Amino acid sequence: MIVAEAEQVIAAGGAATVLVRKPAKWRNDPLPEGADMVDFSKLLRGYRPAVPRLLLDRIPLGLIRVCTPGPLRGFGARVQSFHRRRVARPIHRRLARFYQRNLTEVQRRIVERHVLSPKSPDLVVVGDAESMVTASELRDVFAGAGARIAYTAAHELTSAGHVKG
Repeated sequence: MIVAEAEQVIAAGGAATVLVRKPAKWRNDPLPEGADMVDFSKLLRGYRPAVPRLLLDRIPLGLIRVCTPGPLRGFGARVQSFHRRRVARPIHRRLARFYQRNLTEVQRRIVERHVLSPKSPDLVVVGDAESMVTASELRDVFAGAGARIAYTAAHELTSAGHVKG
């Protein structure tokens, strides 16, 4: 159903982005050419605020890169890998519950940064129960970007097949 609706939106000249929580369900139903799939659960797992990301990732890795030029580059790569595995990742895991304390605000930032910024969709089609909950919590974010929410693309297409404006 969602694949057919994405095809309709693309055929009408729009951009289709499908926001999913379980991409494994989509292996047998590939999206049409020109449609993008965004794994929301992966984005949610990888969310880190700017300050911890700066303090744990950017500054130490930048210092390692600067301090290991030329022939020490291989050694520097091993030190960076060690830092990511043994220092940064465990600290981020422990702080994750604080990062996502206000889950709705985290979802809002993720949608604004990874879904609405690259492509500004005209229509957001909600296809499953998990997406309905997320879309209802974030409907003001979509509306602020000029996107409409529909439970099926057929409700938002005119008789000529164009997206209503």
